[in-house]
Amino acid sequence: MKKTVATFQVEYHQFLNPQGKVVHELPHFAHQPAKLIALYRSTVLARNFDAKCIALQRTGKLGTYASLLGQEAIGIGAASAMQVEDVLLPSYRESAMLLQRGVTMNELLCYWGGNERGNDLKTPRTDFPICITIGRQVVHAVGVAYAMKLRKEKRVAVAVCGDGGTSKGDFYEGINGAGV
Repeated sequence: MKKTVATFQVEYHQFLNPQGKVVHELPHFAHQPAKLIALYRSTVLARNFDAKCIALQRTGKLGTYASLLGQEAIGIGAASAMQVEDVLLPSYRESAMLLQRGVTMNELLCYWGGNERGNDLKTPRTDFPICITIGRQVVHAVGVAYAMKLRKEKRVAVAVCGDGGTSKGDFYEGINGAGV
């Protein structure tokens, strides 16, 4: 006998129509133009950095690079919600998040160019290095979060993965570990 133990629903909210007209009451943060402009600038910076890295990679001047095209706003938004003392456990498409957290373009270019100094981030020192293995950062995040819980720290561990990561055993092991 099957029994429903949970339901899931994704709500859709639209604030602007395709012409840029307001169609729903804007959230509180949207009434802070300076913050919105800063977030927009960060998003444009991330997109331009991404385009340059793709060009460098395709001309053989950068060993490898995983594009974040279309995901810039997600990374900027998530990273801007984090506190300095929080811990980011990034996958290979989190350049926008890393830039928003204070990692320099030079550090990222060193990393993607194969220079190990690209993992020696000056700031933030609590963040983990980029994780190439798909889904593995979820398991790491559970360990970090559990350590924070044991220490009674009011911090968070943030891991990001795409839909490919959710089909890996590491993802499910992390979810199970978090549940325990």
